[in-house]
Amino acid sequence: MAAEPAAPRDAAADAAHAARLLAIDPQGIGGALLRARPGEARDAWLVSLRALMPASAPWQRLLLHVDDERLLGGIDLGATLQAGRPVAQAGLLARCNGGTLVVAMAERLRPGIAARLAAVLDTGVVAGPQGAGADAPTRLCMVALDEGVDGDEAVPAALRERLGIHLDFDAVWPMTRDARRDVGGHGADEAHDLQAARRRLPTVRCDDAIVQALCAAAVALGVQSLRAPLQALRVARAAAADAGRDAVAGDDAALAARLVLAPRATRLPAPPESQPPQQQPEAPPPPPPTDGESGSRDDSATEPLPDQPLPEQVLQAARAAIPPGLLALLLTQAGGAGASAGGRAGAWQASRLRGRPYGSRRGDPRGGARLNLIATLRAAAPWQRLRAREAAGGSPTA
Repeated sequence: MAAEPAAPRDAAADAAHAARLLAIDPQGIGGALLRARPGEARDAWLVSLRALMPASAPWQRLLLHVDDERLLGGIDLGATLQAGRPVAQAGLLARCNGGTLVVAMAERLRPGIAARLAAVLDTGVVAGPQGAGADAPTRLCMVALDEGVDGDEAVPAALRERLGIHLDFDAVWPMTRDARRDVGGHGADEAHDLQAARRRLPTVRCDDAIVQALCAAAVALGVQSLRAPLQALRVARAAAADAGRDAVAGDDAALAARLVLAPRATRLPAPPESQPPQQQPEAPPPPPPTDGESGSRDDSATEPLPDQPLPEQVLQAARAAIPPGLLALLLTQAGGAGASAGGRAGAWQASRLRGRPYGSRRGDPRGGARLNLIATLRAAAPWQRLRAREAAGGSPTA
């Protein structure tokens, strides 16, 4: 029996950490895009996320074929007839205020539904029905489940761009059973300190060096969205709050680069230019300790300098999180989502001389459309005998 492939333990740990960060700042991060078919890893992660969220927070699931009335709300006909005035009925999004919305089969969402979901993530409100009620506040965390088999099936770009954390359980992480179980983390066992992290989050500081490092990493990875560095900053601040720090550290920025920037990469960053080592002047020897001081105090106060600057650390973390083949997969998805609108494929769709036969219909073939000869002969065949009798001078009904 063949053994299972080795599991990337760091990727499983990052997935478990991502659930905690979403539970700390769900509306700020926006949500997660989870590319995974139904399986143990995906179920464990969703169970862990639900356990980490506040107990009173709603948890709703959006089905694929939802209509606008159920999604956005509408007029309650029975209550309206009874009250004699328009009575609004809350939709699924309004009922999910302050909670989590799980979107199943997000790669098959209709463009209109995806645009409405993106608007709610941007504005935080749902427009009330015309003539009944005001706008309903809707601040939520969205988890989009991408079950696409190939690159042609992808979550709409408007929705994908607004979800901060991107995880891939299928094409990116071939996991063993132990690693799939570790993806979910410990769930409710770790929920006791999340309240302290949520209270600490508004006071977490972030230096300009961290912001510049995240922006530089996004540029080096070819990330075109301006939302991505902002989302990475929110993830880094949540990671610092989770670790009990009052300021974002380099490790927090590296984690944000792995969860936010690396999955959006469209190119590999250029390797750093090799520079000859510079001669550093020798530091003067430390002064001898006085009578009231000891040598051990000086040793403990010395902190090791980082091996490389902060921007390179963040970029290196993101580069290490890009698995082989991910760039080709992302480029295929990006091309499949918009390739039909341009190039030769767009010209073929716009031309009326290509495609499947449309059938018989009234029209002027001089407008550029090709005559469907087979359908025309099939429609004219039953009348040929009558036309022949008319041409011979007989009665058509004889």
